[in-house]
Order: sequence, then structure tokens, then C-alpha cells
Amino acid sequence: HGAKGLEAQVVFIIGLTTGFGGFPDVWMGDRVYQLVRPTKYDILMEEERRLFYVAITRAKERLYLITELGAESSFISEIPENYKVQYSPSINLDMKYTVNCESCGVRLEKYFKYCPNCGIET
Repeated sequence: HGAKGLEAQVVFIIGLTTGFGGFPDVWMGDRVYQLVRPTKYDILMEEERRLFYVAITRAKERLYLITELGAESSFISEIPENYKVQYSPSINLDMKYTVNCESCGVRLEKYFKYCPNCGIET
């Protein structure tokens, strides 16, 4: 809420991934959270969507949405294609140091013990 009413020439929004810590965050569907504070999933999704809208409307000139290939936020798909410009990844992962998760297929560095996307041991 600190950005309410403020604008910047360039805005970067990072963490636009699906899952824990992403946007929208999966805590909304967590059973423990629902026991403590029962809330309708649709209402929580609309609040997350509203926060996303507030974040993207802070940009005056340029907006950069940073995500992880293969784990993009569902909110990115809601943006009309004529407003999107796709950039190829700037990080080139050396294939000899990476593996694909056997469960979800996300590319990981070999030293990962658990997949950050699905949580399965690699």
C-alpha cells in the first residue's frame, strides 16, 4: 500500500510465478489458513488481481514483469497480447550443469536437492 497514488518512470515487478511466494500466492488455498480464517477462494483471487493491477498501473513509461519460464503467473496470461513484448532469457544455463525435474519438467541446476516448483526430491 506504500505505492498507492505514486508513479515511477520504470517499474519492475518480480516473482510473477505460480506457487508459494508467487503472484497469486498459493497460501490462499492452504487448508490450515482456511481453518484459521475461512475465506472464499474467489474473493482472495480478486484481491490478488486488484493488487497486481495497482502494481502495473504505477509505471509511467515502462513496465517489466519478471517471471520464471514454465512457472508464469496466471495473471500474465490475462494481459492482452498487443501489450506484451517477449524477451528471451538473459541467463543461459549451461546444459551440462542442469537437469529437468522428473515430476514437473522445470529445468534446475544439478545441485538442487528439491525442485522449487513442485517440491519433489531430484
